[in-house]
Amino acid sequence: MEYKSLLKRYREQNAREIFAHFPYNGNAGETWEEPFKKLANMAKDEDWSFHRQEFINQYQHQNFPILTNYLNYTFLRLQEEGKIKLSEEGDKACFNTGLQTPRGKDIFATFFRNKQAEERNQPDWTLYAFVDTYSTKLEPFTPLPDIASYINDVNDLVFNTNYEIEANLEHFLTHNEDRLPEVLQGNIRMAENVINGELQSLRGRIRRNYKIAIPHWYEEKIQLLLPLVLTNDEGMADLALVVARDDKRKMYRGKTILTMDMAYVDARLITKPADDWLNP
Repeated sequence: MEYKSLLKRYREQNAREIFAHFPYNGNAGETWEEPFKKLANMAKDEDWSFHRQEFINQYQHQNFPILTNYLNYTFLRLQEEGKIKLSEEGDKACFNTGLQTPRGKDIFATFFRNKQAEERNQPDWTLYAFVDTYSTKLEPFTPLPDIASYINDVNDLVFNTNYEIEANLEHFLTHNEDRLPEVLQGNIRMAENVINGELQSLRGRIRRNYKIAIPHWYEEKIQLLLPLVLTNDEGMADLALVVARDDKRKMYRGKTILTMDMAYVDARLITKPADDWLNP
């Protein structure tokens, strides 16, 4: 069975589309985020929450929104690659989260099968524990499952500065106007002009700092994120432009624009973004 998500993503979601239930003890004051809090404490130190006000408003009452998104989309990629490992009896499951402990040990998510899932309309699996490679809970899984893989061509990771950037802005701005800074919403022509002006200087900035172009996973392949500074005098990016390499025409095609939270979540699937422009 192919699942649509690792955990419940919205209130009305059919439980049979969800891979696993993540239990917590509400009577002890725990919230649904308790399992992810334990995972965050177990992994190398990383900021898993947003700090820009517009994203705080969107993810109210969540302490680990980046982590839950990361884990969900990592699971979907692993499912696609066939890397969810089952025990011989089929009653236990495990996958590699792609995260590591401070000592560099891989962290795995382990589950047990819910035998009454179908008749009770519940997810097929229940989280057992997040464990590292020292744990005896991993004994049913030999060899241990591998991490999700995204990179097939290393050329995908670096922007070729000999290529031009071409973007059919009118097309995707019309469909994603709500992602624009408020001052540009309602005036697509102005937004198009502002972005085109930004694109004229962008390639030069990449030549001086190749790390500006950040790889991310989008539309089932590696593409690049480029910063669009449209309204901020301090140089803070308002949006991320998604570009795909076209070797035949020696260009990068602008595919869409993403808000910064969307861009960060997509980029984090491959690695923690190190560049200053893309941060939560």
